[in-house]
Amino acid sequence: MADRDDCHLVIIARGKTGIAPTLGTKTLKEVQNMTVSSSTIKDIDPTKQDDINKMPYVLHLEHVQVKQVGGVWTIQSPEGSADVRLRLKRLAARLTVTWNYSAADFELKQIMLQSVPLNYSLVDAPDNAGCFPSIVSQFTTYVIPTTDATKTSGTLSYWVPANVRGIKAEAGTDETRYKDTAPQGSTFISFTAENTADSKKKLEYRVYVGTGKSTDFNLRSNTNYNYQVNFNHTSIPLNDKRITYIDPIPASQSNDNFVPTANCFMVEPGGAFCFDPFKYRQDGADIANSKLIEWAGNRGGIAYVKLLWQTRESGDVGDPVIGIANSATDHTNIVEALKTVDGTSLSKTNTATAAGQCRIYCRVSSAAKGGGNGVIAAYDVNDAILWSWHIWVTDYKPDATGSETVLEPSTKRKQKYAYRSDINSFPMMDRNLGALEGYTSVPADEVAKSRANGLHYQWGRKDPFLGSYTTKSINSVAIVSGSATPTNGLQNAYGPDGYTFFPRSSTSATSGDKLEYSFKIPTTVYDRATSNSYVNAALWGASKSAPKTLYDPCPQGWRVPEYTTFFHLFSDDYAGSESDRNADNAALRSVPASDDAGYADYWKKGTGAGIYNDGGVLIKYDATDNTTYYRLTGYQETVNAFNYIGLYANVWGIGGFNSTRVSGFSVNWGASLGGNKAIYARMVGMFWQVSDAQNVRCIQEKE
Repeated sequence: MADRDDCHLVIIARGKTGIAPTLGTKTLKEVQNMTVSSSTIKDIDPTKQDDINKMPYVLHLEHVQVKQVGGVWTIQSPEGSADVRLRLKRLAARLTVTWNYSAADFELKQIMLQSVPLNYSLVDAPDNAGCFPSIVSQFTTYVIPTTDATKTSGTLSYWVPANVRGIKAEAGTDETRYKDTAPQGSTFISFTAENTADSKKKLEYRVYVGTGKSTDFNLRSNTNYNYQVNFNHTSIPLNDKRITYIDPIPASQSNDNFVPTANCFMVEPGGAFCFDPFKYRQDGADIANSKLIEWAGNRGGIAYVKLLWQTRESGDVGDPVIGIANSATDHTNIVEALKTVDGTSLSKTNTATAAGQCRIYCRVSSAAKGGGNGVIAAYDVNDAILWSWHIWVTDYKPDATGSETVLEPSTKRKQKYAYRSDINSFPMMDRNLGALEGYTSVPADEVAKSRANGLHYQWGRKDPFLGSYTTKSINSVAIVSGSATPTNGLQNAYGPDGYTFFPRSSTSATSGDKLEYSFKIPTTVYDRATSNSYVNAALWGASKSAPKTLYDPCPQGWRVPEYTTFFHLFSDDYAGSESDRNADNAALRSVPASDDAGYADYWKKGTGAGIYNDGGVLIKYDATDNTTYYRLTGYQETVNAFNYIGLYANVWGIGGFNSTRVSGFSVNWGASLGGNKAIYARMVGMFWQVSDAQNVRCIQEKE
């Protein structure tokens, strides 16, 4: 062993029961990816010595010298002093909150500790601003329901992981520590009180955690945080920005924004709209949704509507994007269905079965400015789902007419793939369906890249499934159907209360009409055998000459593109034969990444490191230097696995279909293919089953 001048020294005291893992011969980066589950630490009793002995402790010295002095190996500081003190730090922070609540006409109902990292990182991996963990990682919410004894006063105490979010000068006083001044992902305690006369009216108070001054939003390990919070007011404190007064109105109130019906609605944060569920906009005209009318007639009609699931603004942090329902049984502040003839609410004794009989009204929260996704559903008299609609919360609003590329503003950007004169294609969206951003260059950081992910779809199904959400490249993630525990590497969904984890599910079961059964379970992935037994080309249309179908997942005016649209992206002149489209290592019309000129020649001869580091593919789509970014999201390949995260980008395209396989555009970093770090691209479904859940990028339905 030779002397070392600049080393990282990591020492882990694993705890009496070995809660922390051993390090072995791992690199620093590998150690930074190691975590300790919160579940192993949460029940440690700090008043019992035998319990506290279980707590892991960590030492990380970033710059030390390792030298042999007199035949003895010593650890020295960079200045040459042999005095390097080994002061291990407790892995967990301890947060204690005591409260006293006294407010006229309101009663404390719920306390939550929000934006808490799900697990403990053994060694921090700060970003360029010194913050950690990454927002693109897993966070959770601790819920502390109050009892009669704690409605007026109480104490809670938790072990929590570090969550260092930085300094914000705008929060110069305690009164200015609120959502708009807090860094994204900051840990906070929320207190919710209900009006004693009307439980729909609520007050939400937020107390952000930090070290020292009000400008500090850092929650650090090996630190005790003690908060005393006193609530005392006789009127509603409307001018205090730390407090949100919730006085919900029905989704139908002041909502006359009647829009054409599609399986996906694009709406801005705070927006509201209404639609006829029994109609469907196709090629600029409204047609009857014959399938919904058939099922509703057989099953007693639409009886009520509810919010099924939703995301938060950024992964697990931020506000829920659709909103928080009044209660578990009352979602009318978000979605409601009314008869058009008399304005009465639909019910099991007052249903709708045909066009013109009712309207569904939806209003989304204005709190979640970052956007996201959710699903609302209509139920029959037996509480089974008849139909559901994807709500894409976004400020993106491209015009669904016209034949040219639009670059500015970015909220209206669309891209006409136009390299080949023999294939005429309408403009496409600049992002995947459900994505929060579209890009014409490589995004600046992991948070920005994650906003390009979008949603995933099984072939022929209108129902969205959540994809990946991580800074890591992961070859395969196991999914346990119905698990109440979030899966590392995947994006999470939440229920109508905004914080309850909504589990992923899968099935191999069929019941009667397989198509109708799939509509009853819009959040459930069909397995390969079940999917292949009912999916056919007609569900999304066999070609662009066929009308947009009732099952297309795109918003009004947009549809799933024909696979030949993606031929514009290839420098090789595909003849369109199956053998051509099955060829790996095809050449893309690409621009090289700044950090890897090795794949300037269409990637064919490059190492592929640039695409790997960029987290996606930057490709030319016309004869100019116009480019579009495709994120390497991976895809759900089987019901119990999500594969190739950070390695593959697969996008569906209609046409080229047979009984079990379908077409699309695919590009991937070849490290997942036998270790050959080359770039592969193909126009094919050669490995794609109809059960695979892939991205969709919508194209205009007409010019």
